[in-house]
Amino acid sequence: MEKGRTIPILGQGYVRYVDHLGTDLRIVEAARISYKSPSKGIEQDKKLLLYLYKHRHTSPFEQCSVTYNIKMPIFIMRQFVRHRTFRLNEWSGRYSELADEFYVPTQWRAADAKNKQGSQASTALDHTALTKEVKASNDSAYATYQNLLKQGVAKELARMVLPVSIFTEVYVNCDLHNLVHFLQLREDDHAQLEIRELSAAMRQIAEQLFPWTFEAYHKYRLTISEKPKDE
Repeated sequence: MEKGRTIPILGQGYVRYVDHLGTDLRIVEAARISYKSPSKGIEQDKKLLLYLYKHRHTSPFEQCSVTYNIKMPIFIMRQFVRHRTFRLNEWSGRYSELADEFYVPTQWRAADAKNKQGSQASTALDHTALTKEVKASNDSAYATYQNLLKQGVAKELARMVLPVSIFTEVYVNCDLHNLVHFLQLREDDHAQLEIRELSAAMRQIAEQLFPWTFEAYHKYRLTISEKPKDE
């Protein structure tokens, strides 16, 4: 894959491929070292990788990693950093002026009647009016931010008036085992729609780099209530 491939997400956000380490074969080679056994050919190598994935022999997958450059709203970044296995560095609002870029959905979701932390599509909401109201609020907050900076307030304090819908940006590196675990959780139907969109973009890049691994991911993928599928 060409470095720099970028997938747009969430309006002005994106997931960009920076680089990666290893291949599916690296995973197989790492597993075979346990018995000092040589490769028996591509077909057997792939079969071994699927076996490793299905039976959760995860350490060989840690031999590979992917680095992304991701632009996302801060309220999604809050969920993203819950996965403490990511190695990341974030755009700092202490050192540089934050851009006038906010995530504003055009389709709003109502609170789910059964799931307190969830949401659901709604025809009762006035989507146009809500979008207009939120954009006006963002404009006002950003104008206050700019005014504080002009008066000499430090960036680290001026940023406090900005809503969590403002975009931030990170460089993030993750080994393949923990990346797959993240995707398992954040591509689930129970996850918030916005982070599912982010996760899908990350997966689209990773599955081109590690096609055998993601064949296994789709074949043996778990949901919250499922067990691994039989052969």
